[in-house]
Amino acid sequence: MTGGDRADPERMYLVLRRGAIATLARAGELAGAAAVACLRAFSADPAHAESIALWRERPGKVCLRARTHAQWEQVLAEPGTVVAGDPDAEAVAALAPRRRSQRGALLERLQAMSTALEPPAARADAADRRRALTYALNPAAVMSSGKTVAQVAHAAVMAADARDDWVAAGCPGRVLAPGEATFAGLAARSDCVARVADAGLTEVPAGTITVIALAPWPAGDLPAGLRGDD
Repeated sequence: MTGGDRADPERMYLVLRRGAIATLARAGELAGAAAVACLRAFSADPAHAESIALWRERPGKVCLRARTHAQWEQVLAEPGTVVAGDPDAEAVAALAPRRRSQRGALLERLQAMSTALEPPAARADAADRRRALTYALNPAAVMSSGKTVAQVAHAAVMAADARDDWVAAGCPGRVLAPGEATFAGLAARSDCVARVADAGLTEVPAGTITVIALAPWPAGDLPAGLRGDD
């Protein structure tokens, strides 16, 4: 099975409820967990398996916003939906990949995620002992909040393919925004579990490394420049 229709590609839709999440760090963590759980839930489902297989060849994601509680409830009821977080509070919904032309009336009505969320810290909280995947954002890649959330979800899906232990733990993650020198050092490492190179269809040039993911470590074991106690 190859290709997919380039004029009508498969897309995974990520949906946030307006006002429910204030920080990019939390939105990214939940989006990653939702995307991974969605693929795990539906990859063997006959209703979704073919679309997911085609999507994996060109894994595009679109981040949308539910403006009202009614829209959010409709998203939760949509077939092929998985939610990470508390649906009544901080949560992200991931909808199993489908052709853009088959996204349906509900997703057509939803707006692109345009709310500017609070940016992540440059360094991890020294008290964070979770063995969490660390998503490091490229400071040279200027992206909207919605684009950033989608890129973090890309990294999560890539990491999940090699880290079943992390998936079993619920995909804990921390999103950081390091400085240029620190990010350059991360990019040179050979032990990253994901590097997201953008396709260049929207906000950044093709080939731009937008997110690098480091293996699940407690904050105190992160490389220099990412630790809060440096």
